Amino acid sequence: MTDILLAGRTDTRQAPTPRPLRVMVVDPQPEGRSLLKGALRNVPYVESVRETGSSKNILEVLADSQADVVIIEQNLGDEDVFAVVKRLRSAPELANARFILLTSSLDMEGRRKGMEVGIQSYLSRPYDINGLERALRDAMGKVSTNHKDTLNKVRRIEFFSQFSDMELVRLLKICHTRKYQAGETIFSEGENGDRLYVLVAGQVQILKQRENKKETLAKLSPGDCFGEMALVDQEPRSADAIALNDCMIIELNAEIINDVNDILALKLFRRMAMLVTKKLREYTRQNRPH
Repeated sequence: MTDILLAGRTDTRQAPTPRPLRVMVVDPQPEGRSLLKGALRNVPYVESVRETGSSKNILEVLADSQADVVIIEQNLGDEDVFAVVKRLRSAPELANARFILLTSSLDMEGRRKGMEVGIQSYLSRPYDINGLERALRDAMGKVSTNHKDTLNKVRRIEFFSQFSDMELVRLLKICHTRKYQAGETIFSEGENGDRLYVLVAGQVQILKQRENKKETLAKLSPGDCFGEMALVDQEPRSADAIALNDCMIIELNAEIINDVNDILALKLFRRMAMLVTKKLREYTRQNRPH
C-alpha cells in the first residue's frame, strides 16, 4: 500500500501487484546458479525456478513448461551471449519470454548489442534482493517502443538540449523508456540508487517518511530530473518517488553515465554535474539567512 500526500490529505492507492513469474537461469557455473536460485526463491512473485548450465538444452529443460523470464550469464565460455539470446528468441517456446543479462561488467557497446537482440534488463554483480527485484521489474515493465514519438518529446527537455538527434536516438536505444501507472512506485526510500530519471510526461511526487506520515517534498513535471543524488554519493534513496498519474520516464543507468570512454556518456555526466550544481545553488539560495 502506497500513501501519497496530496493537497494536505493522504491518498491511499494500491500499487499494481506483479504477476507470478516462471524463471529460467542459464549459468555454466553451478555455484552461480545455486546462489541466484536461492535469491529468486526469496522474491514473493517468483512462482518457479529452473536451471541449466548450457544454453544448448534450454528448450529440453522447458519441454513441459514455459519461462516468463530467462536470466542468462554473460560469460558462456566459447559462446557469444548476444548470438545465443538472438537464437533463443526465435524459438516459439521463448517468443514471449523476457531476457535479463547477468554480468560483472557492461559498457555502452554491450548494452547496445543487448538491446538489439532483445535483452530487456541487466543484473550486475554483486547483486542483492533489491537489485534482483529491480531487474525483474525492468524486464517485465512497460517499455515505450515508439521512439519517434519519444524523440519528439525528449527534444523539448532541457537536460537533453545539447544532444544531437543521432545522439538522442542512440540514447533511447540503450536506456529504458518506461511507462508507470498512477500510484505506481518508481523507487522507495532506502533502496540502492543505480539510475537517474528524466520525466518525459506526467507528474511524480517525491515523499519523505516523517514520523507517522509521508511528507511531500516536491511535485515534478515533464522535463524535471530526479534520483541523481544517489548516483553522486552512492547512498540509499532518501525518499520515495510515486507516479501521480500515468507517466513516461527515461531511466539512465549508472553504468551508462560512468562509461568515460564514450562521448555520449561524457555529455551525460556533464549534464548531471550541472543538474546537481543547479539544485545545490537553489537549496543554498532558499536557505540563506535573511
